[in-house]
Amino acid sequence: MQRYQLLSQDEIHMIHENSLRIMENVGIVFTYQPAKEIFARAGAKVDGDLVYFPRQLVERELKNVPSSFTMYARNPKKNVEISTENTAYVGPYGSPFVRDLDHGRRSGTLEDFKNIVKICDVLKNIDIQSHISCEPCDVDVDIRAKVMVYNTLKYSDKPLMGSVYGYEKSKQCIEMAAMVFGGMDAIRDKPVIASIPCTLTPLSYDDNMAGAIIAYAETGQPQLVNSLSIAGMTTPTTLAGLVSLQNAEILAGIVLAQCVNPGAPIVYSASGSNAEMSNGMLAIGSPEDALVSLVNGQLAKFYNIPCRISGALTDSKIMDSQAAYESAVTLMMAQMAGGNFILHAAGIIETYNTISYEKLIIDNEIIGYLKRINQGVRVDEETLAYDVIKEVGPRGLFLTHEHTIENFRDEFYRPTLSDRVPFGQWSAEGGIPIEQKANTKWKQILADYGEHTLPADLDADLKKYAEKR
Repeated sequence: MQRYQLLSQDEIHMIHENSLRIMENVGIVFTYQPAKEIFARAGAKVDGDLVYFPRQLVERELKNVPSSFTMYARNPKKNVEISTENTAYVGPYGSPFVRDLDHGRRSGTLEDFKNIVKICDVLKNIDIQSHISCEPCDVDVDIRAKVMVYNTLKYSDKPLMGSVYGYEKSKQCIEMAAMVFGGMDAIRDKPVIASIPCTLTPLSYDDNMAGAIIAYAETGQPQLVNSLSIAGMTTPTTLAGLVSLQNAEILAGIVLAQCVNPGAPIVYSASGSNAEMSNGMLAIGSPEDALVSLVNGQLAKFYNIPCRISGALTDSKIMDSQAAYESAVTLMMAQMAGGNFILHAAGIIETYNTISYEKLIIDNEIIGYLKRINQGVRVDEETLAYDVIKEVGPRGLFLTHEHTIENFRDEFYRPTLSDRVPFGQWSAEGGIPIEQKANTKWKQILADYGEHTLPADLDADLKKYAEKR
């Protein structure tokens, strides 16, 4: 599928040059001493906590970033190739609250976390499990990251993500994932767990995120070096200014990872949007969010690096029409921008704050539509169907033709949720709204889930590791 080009290559180059000016003359704050030492050895100028990046250093390290890699799953059939061409869809990440039609909005619990992992494991259009499927607020923060990794490994055999809360917690999550694949030596050239270290905008990294970048780079695990920038609040109001600053931050994190381990797998990750200036809140269902996604997609292609773009985003507080249209637009823009790792692809409402059980199901349907669109239209003698048209002729019937029987299953997307029955049948069956159908479906998924598939001895070892303080 051809990707949408919002800016010309000259304009993309101008943003790149502006980012390099920022990195070289304004600098990026790093307070983590090991990171500053790594930068100094690589040729950066370090003045206290400010790191200044020479152009040559940035351009040299960008050349080391691979344009593709494979994320390995516990089930080899679910391995996912991450590249500048493919698109992988990833579950919700980081919300402290959950909501469903039965119980409304509430703080997330470990039970909610397990439920969301199970649902995302069953949903065919979700390719990768996130780390914080929701925040399990009833789990001690000291072991929360490990408990989330343990339960993700236990209840899903898809690729997964891990913690970015500092060097040590990151290493613990990596070690847990490695236990499933034969140990740390076995995963050094085999990415099995990804992370998303985030900048402290504007133009800084805290100790936790810098430590996480080093931990994942040392072990050859992929990371989505990320910036969440807010135009008018943490960056200039102009979107070109936002993207320039955001790009400088991301490039600094990429340089750190490559200085630690040249060739470490990276996903260029950016999720900038605008502030709602009447109240100072971040807006993620806005057209500006979609525009920034399009530019970020072009920048990542300019660097020939896979890119993460956020998916089905909305500022709506419930699963309603606003949630539907904002999510459809932002998810569609993510794909049109050439996003390769679509985080928050399902479930998000209330500006990242809440996961909706029903929206997980509805967004999965939207992803199914987009995956079909991304396949495009095959044009050859078989699909042109001239012989079939000639045989059936004017006023003929294609419905019963052998060509139709042979092709419709592959040619047409079959909805898993959307209603296409006649009105009379829909009415006779109760006229059930789509949100209620989604409510019934997620409950059925959990009822039918069955037992987890981790071997008992491995399950016991992982549980013991996760609960150790």
